[in-house]
Amino acid sequence: MEPSPRGQRRGVVAFDVDGVLLRRLFLLRAARDAGPIVWLRTFWLGFQLKVGAIDVREAVERAYLLLAGRTMADLLATGETLRLTDGATELCGRLRESGYLVALVSAGVPQEVLERMAARLGAQAAYGVLLERLDGRLTGRLLGERHSARGKRRSLERVLERWGAGWHETTVIVDDASNMDIVDAAWRSIAVNPEIAVTKRASFVLHTGNLMELLEFFPEGHTTGITPHWLAVRHELFRKGIHICAVVIPLIAGWSKPFALWLVSSATLLFVLSELFRLLGVALPLFSLVTWRAMRAGEARGVVLGPLLYGVGIWLALRFFPLPAATVGILTLAVGDGVASIVGRMFGKTPLLHNPGKTFVGSLSLFGVGAIVAMFYVSVPWALAVGLAVSLLESLPIGAFDNLLLPLASAGMVSLASAVGAV
Repeated sequence: MEPSPRGQRRGVVAFDVDGVLLRRLFLLRAARDAGPIVWLRTFWLGFQLKVGAIDVREAVERAYLLLAGRTMADLLATGETLRLTDGATELCGRLRESGYLVALVSAGVPQEVLERMAARLGAQAAYGVLLERLDGRLTGRLLGERHSARGKRRSLERVLERWGAGWHETTVIVDDASNMDIVDAAWRSIAVNPEIAVTKRASFVLHTGNLMELLEFFPEGHTTGITPHWLAVRHELFRKGIHICAVVIPLIAGWSKPFALWLVSSATLLFVLSELFRLLGVALPLFSLVTWRAMRAGEARGVVLGPLLYGVGIWLALRFFPLPAATVGILTLAVGDGVASIVGRMFGKTPLLHNPGKTFVGSLSLFGVGAIVAMFYVSVPWALAVGLAVSLLESLPIGAFDNLLLPLASAGMVSLASAVGAV
């Protein structure tokens, strides 16, 4: 596959494969095809990689040792079963038509599999891992260093040298920490559904299930795509839309409190299970998709505590407080916290002195919602006190723990007001 003539070239676009072009991790699927024991051991390697116990080079080397005895035909068949991310083929085609050179690089996908993928996508270069074979079967040993972060950078440098191109005209599209070397070297990096480490270093962040959305970052030099501000606004609208769904919990509890407790605890436990699998590249229907679309840049690919603490906070409020007090706690969290985040993201200009990550207008919005909700259950002075307490609590730099503390604090104050007769 020859690159476009130099005079027509607009730049180079290099894609990481696992997690970007492929919806599932190649090695996990290959391990599954090799049997349940191999899959479980590979799954464990993936978990160690995610928590930082081993690096990508060690994880890939040990994973291929587990595949010793398999044939390249087996791996090619596995590659054919893997689904490309929506929009991958169309995106690569549009980029080529626009004059970009497209390269695929991977620290985990075999060279032969990657070459077939490149042919499907119309990419002009592919650099994957090199596998040693004896009598047609894999020995488990890897050749060279393409399966390391440094090796991935050197592979891409060879592509650029062959094309007479440089890092100054290269855009890399990545998702995980094995790409940090090429992220730092490239002119521009776009992190797609990324790990937290990549999020902090990438030029842009995009959470999407369709890679055609990447076109908004092209032609070369166009940087008006999803800026950090509008990315945050869009995510908050989606996140808080999920938050607001909890307003039905008090209604359900009014019919059957035990059922409401069971519903909240079941959803929370399913979320925990979903997170475990998501971190290892295995998606549970609905849960992983919702988490993936809702996560903030700083949470991406790491453990997302917000929904867990959200569920725990609602469950504790229902379990330990009377229903009227629990209702105030749940509605303050579901509606008040959501309104505060959205208003703060869209209109907040003045940051709080003690927490620059929050804004004055956002805290004021939470105060108003908290007070209004509480007025239906307690006297006006106590309702204002509830609004003040939750707005002050939410303004603290406690991260996702406000999901746990807001419903408990507001429910506790309403219970106290009821105890002293301020209703």
